[in-house]
Amino acid sequence: MKKNLLLVTLTCFLLEAGRIIYSNSLDYIFLIWNLFLAAIPYLIATHIQSRNAKGYNLVWQSIVWLLFLPNSLYIITDLKHFRERTPVPEWFDCLLLFSFSTIALLFGLLSFYHMNQVLKKYVSKTMQHVILIFISIIAGFGVYLGREERWNSWDIITNPFSLLSDCITLSGIPHVWLFSMCYGLSFLFMYYIISSLINLNHETPKQLVQ
Repeated sequence: MKKNLLLVTLTCFLLEAGRIIYSNSLDYIFLIWNLFLAAIPYLIATHIQSRNAKGYNLVWQSIVWLLFLPNSLYIITDLKHFRERTPVPEWFDCLLLFSFSTIALLFGLLSFYHMNQVLKKYVSKTMQHVILIFISIIAGFGVYLGREERWNSWDIITNPFSLLSDCITLSGIPHVWLFSMCYGLSFLFMYYIISSLINLNHETPKQLVQ
């Protein structure tokens, strides 16, 4: 699985490189950075599962994973940047944005799968679903913070008090909840589809890590 993800990621980079060379511009170069951020939760989740993290290590690594998880969803909002940018044809930019968004989302969904395998060891099935719903909505809220409020994952360290204050203020605004639930629950539904496909193919978590 890792090799396939790497191959698809390199394909996205080649598309962007081809666009840069053809257009002699750096339009959409931000997609590379956003995809890098989207891959971080996947790398953390596979590390946690493969190393069988426990106790304090599991807690702090899971927190870091949660902080970066919204990046996998965030890149979908980059679709708003699409517009005709000559001399590159529209169909190519559609493919470029779709490719980056899809692989970023896949990184997030697979990281969710890995973390759910860890979660199964500690809680009941009912509580497991409750936690997944909660995490999904938090991820949706994280997308809102990034897209609408322009916060970054590392602001929790560099500017924690302002971030916390903004979160408290935003938590009382209905459309923020609507945004968070739409993105979060859509992500959760897609996760359940991916999880079902993995189980259907009888692919174990160990195979996914390799």
